[in-house]
Amino acid sequence: MPAVPASSRHNPVLPIEIETQRALLGLLREHMPGMLVANLVVASVFAAMYRIETGSVAIAGWWLVLVLVNLLRAGWNHWLENRLAWLDMDRLDMARRIHAFFAGVSGLAWGGLAVIAFNGEAINQDFIALAVAVGMVGGAVTPLSSLKWAFPFYGSAILLPFIFKAYLLGGTIYVSGGLTLSVYLVVLLSYGRSIHRTLTESFRVRLEKDELIRELEALTQSRSLFLAGVSHDLKQPVQALGMFTACLKGMAGEVGGERGREITRLADNCAEALGAIGSQVSRLLELSRLEAGEVRPQLRAIPLAELFEQIRFLQADKARAKGLRLRFVTTDQVVMSDVRMLRSILDNLVGNAVRYTTAGSVLVGARRHGAMVEIQVLDTGPGIAEAHLPLLFEAYRRFDDTTESADIGHGLGLALVHKQAELLGHDLHVCSVIGRGSRFSIRVPLARRPDSI
Repeated sequence: MPAVPASSRHNPVLPIEIETQRALLGLLREHMPGMLVANLVVASVFAAMYRIETGSVAIAGWWLVLVLVNLLRAGWNHWLENRLAWLDMDRLDMARRIHAFFAGVSGLAWGGLAVIAFNGEAINQDFIALAVAVGMVGGAVTPLSSLKWAFPFYGSAILLPFIFKAYLLGGTIYVSGGLTLSVYLVVLLSYGRSIHRTLTESFRVRLEKDELIRELEALTQSRSLFLAGVSHDLKQPVQALGMFTACLKGMAGEVGGERGREITRLADNCAEALGAIGSQVSRLLELSRLEAGEVRPQLRAIPLAELFEQIRFLQADKARAKGLRLRFVTTDQVVMSDVRMLRSILDNLVGNAVRYTTAGSVLVGARRHGAMVEIQVLDTGPGIAEAHLPLLFEAYRRFDDTTESADIGHGLGLALVHKQAELLGHDLHVCSVIGRGSRFSIRVPLARRPDSI
């Protein structure tokens, strides 16, 4: 039976795991130049001092070995820099092993001080050599712990020779020092494992979050594009049905009599339903464009008096048909906003107030608050329960059962208002009392110079 490749025997590695290991390796690669510079500076200063004090030739050989090891590490780190992003899991494992190997070799080079400069003859020199070794280990625990085995190899290779040499030298001071170093090494290894787990989990969580965000953005964009396509395709048959309804009304006039009046009534009902569907399709298309990021605000100075007059023209007939008083408070305020979006927001708010108010009035006005203008829409409608307010601006949410059966196709108006206000950066607020009515308000920045709309 043919042998199964090693890669096939293992469970497939998730891309998120590959990215996590790549990030850990990249973190060590970023820290490596600083570590190498510190290695060379400390080694050079210590070697020069020790050579002057003792005249030792061996220290020069030790220094050359350490320089050579660090140059090899620098070359490997530079080679890895431009290739890290393209490594698969097997090559990432190999790169980690090479880093750990170089860390162990560098540690052995530093551990060589235990042979050269830690000999029990001059306690001051022994202390300095030990302090240098301890300092190099302590300074490397954080950067080297990004890889699982890099720091254990490095720290053990440096301190174990000193620990063994201390026990060999004997005496209270050296044995106590060896015991202290043993505890120190165990503590650092444990600390290094904790750092490695923390870094690994941190990178994994961050990458998982980024992946979820990308998936959510792709899903939102796909949904928005789908809705935009559906809305666009629905517009043509809706317009065609409108034309057919108009033709049907014309034929009803020719028929005359009771039959003609019945056809006219049916045509009027069809026209009203088609109007509701057309409004829904338009809102759906606009909402999908907003969610897809296709719309960018075009800010300009807008006289509210002109905007109010446009909304009055759009909603006056509907209010009059229901016996409602639709009032707009005279204002000379000028605001800074996108005229098309702000008109859509007010049209939806006033339209909702007219639609759901069965008796009384709808009032629209504006108040200045410092550098802001608060536009308010108040009605004497049935009001909205407090429990429903947090859900009010979600798409397709409706909490009333009082509107006529012909009033179909709604549920996107307030969702569109919320999305447009969010895009414009305008604060949107609502308060309501059951049986007394509701107040919707939006705060818009004050402008200095009006432009005609």
